[in-house]
Amino acid sequence: MQHRLLTLLAALLMVLVTSSCGSDDGSGDTAESGALEAVSTEGTVGEELEVAYDGKVTATEAETEVLEEGDGNPVEANSTILMHLYIGNGTSAKQSINTYEQGKAVSVRMSEDQLFKPVLDAVVGQKSGSRIAIAASVEEVWGAQGQPQLKLKASDTAVFVADIVSVEPVEVLDGPQGEDVEPPKNAPTVVEEDGQVTGIDWSDAPKKAPEELEVITLVEGDGPEVEAQEMVTFDYFGAVWGGKKPFDESFSREPTAFAVGVNSLIPAWDQEIPGLTRGSRVMIIAPPDSAYGDQDQPNIPGGSTLVFVVDVLGVDA
Repeated sequence: MQHRLLTLLAALLMVLVTSSCGSDDGSGDTAESGALEAVSTEGTVGEELEVAYDGKVTATEAETEVLEEGDGNPVEANSTILMHLYIGNGTSAKQSINTYEQGKAVSVRMSEDQLFKPVLDAVVGQKSGSRIAIAASVEEVWGAQGQPQLKLKASDTAVFVADIVSVEPVEVLDGPQGEDVEPPKNAPTVVEEDGQVTGIDWSDAPKKAPEELEVITLVEGDGPEVEAQEMVTFDYFGAVWGGKKPFDESFSREPTAFAVGVNSLIPAWDQEIPGLTRGSRVMIIAPPDSAYGDQDQPNIPGGSTLVFVVDVLGVDA
């Protein structure tokens, strides 16, 4: 499954590529010492973030402060997480970027090719639901050229506030778990071998693809429910309506964790995956306007209706 970040958030990630706790409700969190003592935040993690400065922030080396400690699962190195990120100029006390203003968290892999080292070091090991502030010299982060796109000179101090919204699920099932549900008689049939989905049988399905988005429950899971802006682990098998081979699948590999509800998946997934429960298996029939539209994709002609068999194996709950 090819997933895409919002253009603005993808640009943000490109910008980032480079060589004691506060109050429980997340309001009025202030760093206790060092360069970050002048930084305070308002708003609940995952919902809102406002940053204020009480004076100039100067850091000769990276400093980190946990403003609010979450109670979720910890961030692991090389995993993918959902986070909100604020970047500001501690010298001028001006905001450069705040992903809350775009309305969606950003999906970031915890590696130095996606996130520079001071923020990476500050976030890895922290729990979901945490808010972390980081101050670092712009030159340390981006080099002598600074970061003109964000109006940060090499002599400035950059201030970051990272909110950890969701992490990859820790408890992941081996396969669907719950109550089997009888599908409609004219639905495509899932073909399995040794418990793995290997194909789709179109014998009972109409030749003409449906024109409406449809979700057919095959197993009703008995685990926690998926929410929007959450990391979820799946196995999936995707085929063009009537196609003999998949255009993509994960059953022959390993289950994959995706961010749901942040416009990084096709609309059918972002709309229909929230509300499903862990252990569920569903068939998603996605007409072009819920998939890739008229644009050609690898092994997918433009205007195609797609059929996915999706196993929801892990939920960050």
